[in-house]
Amino acid sequence: MRWLRFIVGLLIALTLHSLLDSFFPNALAFFNPYVILVVYYSMGGNVFGAIIAGVVAGLVQDSFSGAIFGLHAFSMTVCAYIVAYVNSRLELRGTLAFGACLGGAVIVNELVIYILVNILLKQRIEMFEQGLLVKTIFTLLFGMLVYHLLTLFLREEPIEATKRPAGW
Repeated sequence: MRWLRFIVGLLIALTLHSLLDSFFPNALAFFNPYVILVVYYSMGGNVFGAIIAGVVAGLVQDSFSGAIFGLHAFSMTVCAYIVAYVNSRLELRGTLAFGACLGGAVIVNELVIYILVNILLKQRIEMFEQGLLVKTIFTLLFGMLVYHLLTLFLREEPIEATKRPAGW
């Protein structure tokens, strides 16, 4: 059931990406729907599934954008791993926890991309700090809207926790 939600979310994110790219060519510099999807899936605490989700969402984003192939896949995988690992240990639930994880994931995603572009292309990203702030705010606002719509639509907490066995 979770993978079906992920596939539907990936199709919605891809549609949103295509629509934004056709109407506003540089809109994805201010908003990232794939991070919302990866954080939503990773909040369940399944680390391996989150890593796979991060790779798939990142590769789809790389395929439909003009970036270096694998750049977003690597950064999404890092974000997915961190969010899933923290949630497997702490079992964070609720709107505030989702917002905190989403904000942190957007920042980590942008920092990983910034570092990789500096290392691989030896280029500096212009106005990185301002872009990071704007992307974090817009992605957080839209992500929280999506979270509340899912809560209303499902009539329950949209993120299901995966229970880890106690001990080793």
